[in-house]
Amino acid sequence: GLWHELVSKVMNIVLTDANDSFKWTLNQNSVFTVKSMYRDLMLTNSIPCNSRVWKIKVPLKIKIFLWYLQKGVILTKDNLLKRRWKGESKCCFCPKDETVQHLFFECHVAKFVWSAIFFAFGVKAPTNAINMLCSWPSGFPMKLRKQFLVGVAAMCWAIWLSRNDVVFNRKHPNSYLQVIFRGTHWARSWSQLSKEEEKVHMMNKCREIEGLVMELFAKRGWNFRQRLTH
Repeated sequence: GLWHELVSKVMNIVLTDANDSFKWTLNQNSVFTVKSMYRDLMLTNSIPCNSRVWKIKVPLKIKIFLWYLQKGVILTKDNLLKRRWKGESKCCFCPKDETVQHLFFECHVAKFVWSAIFFAFGVKAPTNAINMLCSWPSGFPMKLRKQFLVGVAAMCWAIWLSRNDVVFNRKHPNSYLQVIFRGTHWARSWSQLSKEEEKVHMMNKCREIEGLVMELFAKRGWNFRQRLTH
């Protein structure tokens, strides 16, 4: 059974007085790399190979980010606390506790991003990460699904980077517009990995969503430098 399997794995281990250390066994130099992790995941079939995450044209680290997001193991503060991290549990954009669900779908920053996407493309917001990366894209035409996921990935990455700037770099929270424009920047950048027709389509959609949020702010008289502190 499992007990005998465990015993067989540890019986040849020799304990010493030396300090413990971490080693990444998938590289000869024992150093972690995203490439070695990705290669092992693909070769061992640890994840479903038909997952949309692995088929969209974005950098490898973004695919890993999306996969972690789907699994709910992105290192948001609630997950850090599970690892005995000693820090503030509150979201850096609002007074609520930071979780994957809150940061990417329920915080007012995320809600603004999803609202902008709704007004620009008439698409209702996904309910959670699994919905966003699995069943939600099925509502789009087949030809546009991967492109739309690239844009969504860019917006999630923008939220994550904006959050990390506050948590680790002690910067002031980005304004709504800064988060949106940060997302469109990455969407444009990653579109270079696509075919020319898809790249042009992504560029047009980025301009569309930027124009829409600028118009929203102008009509409602909101300050472009409004900070996300309330």
